[in-house]
Amino acid sequence: MRKLMVGVVLLLVLSGCTGAYAVELGDVEYVNGTVKGLPDGAMGSLDTSGKEALEFRSAGGQFSVPYGEITRVICREENRFRLGVLPAIAVGLLKARSKRHFVTIEWEHSEGSSDVVTLDASKEKALGLVAVLRARAPQGCRERPGQTCRFSD
Repeated sequence: MRKLMVGVVLLLVLSGCTGAYAVELGDVEYVNGTVKGLPDGAMGSLDTSGKEALEFRSAGGQFSVPYGEITRVICREENRFRLGVLPAIAVGLLKARSKRHFVTIEWEHSEGSSDVVTLDASKEKALGLVAVLRARAPQGCRERPGQTCRFSD
């Protein structure tokens, strides 16, 4: 019984710490990609107000993605922490599992070279980004096998 209580307390403490790793609302993390000079994991902000391009700005650098050159958009979500069956059940009973929301954007330049970025954002920010990409770059959000432009609920 004592081991069970220690395990429950440990799970409560660990589940309370997961918020420290979350991307804040309004911030976007550049997970990785082919942008030169921008370090992986750079935190920044997205500017979707431009009619021609999506702009990412951070202290480590910036890049822009022209809407007309976007060829593919992939959205996915993952659990923030991987747990075994029993810990997942225990955490699920006490608190909703934390998720990460990734948006991968591929685009091809007019000279033939291509780039890709993967961004991690809050669910609200990722859904907003997908909505903007559907409106301004519909050619990248066509439903194709293995590609989705929406997050499952």
